[in-house]
Amino acid sequence: MARNKKQQQQQQRPPPVAAGKPPTPPKQPTVDKRDPLTMSADEVSARLEKLRKRARFLDACMYVPCTCHKVKFGVESMLGLVPIVGDFAGLILAFLFVSMICGKFHTPASIKTQMVLNIAIDFTVGLVPILGDIFDIAFKANLRNMALIERHVERQRRSTQAAEMGTAAPGVKAPASAYIPRIPIKKGATGRVLERAAA
Repeated sequence: MARNKKQQQQQQRPPPVAAGKPPTPPKQPTVDKRDPLTMSADEVSARLEKLRKRARFLDACMYVPCTCHKVKFGVESMLGLVPIVGDFAGLILAFLFVSMICGKFHTPASIKTQMVLNIAIDFTVGLVPILGDIFDIAFKANLRNMALIERHVERQRRSTQAAEMGTAAPGVKAPASAYIPRIPIKKGATGRVLERAAA
């Protein structure tokens, strides 16, 4: 009996640790700081507002006189007045803006593809003299790309909110994190363009 008891005690002992080598703690899962689900609503709104300002600077920071501020254009449209060189400069600014979006938020490949397609359309038509400049003012590729990321962020957070509220037991109030305030697309002179691009 004593021998069996001694064997059981030896089996229950943890394996010896090598001297000078403490046990390695388990790796913590990495958190993507660009994931809107890991941010507060205020942080998401602040990041979106910075992107909106850049989009308006590129596509809608000035207006055509005698149009009651309804026809707006930006720096990219002004660069497009310079043949070839201005179009390529606008192309670089548009891709830098997409890079800025991807740096602020995790962007799926499908949305990146749509953004690149918007830029390609804007650049290709913009090469046509006069007609391309008019198209650039009306199309506003950067504002369209801004609308894409806004709609994606809102849809992602709304789906998480619905999932959290759906898992709550009947009669039990959903957790506070489930009530995420809506992040609307900004209204204003460029509101119609944003709504059409996000549709």
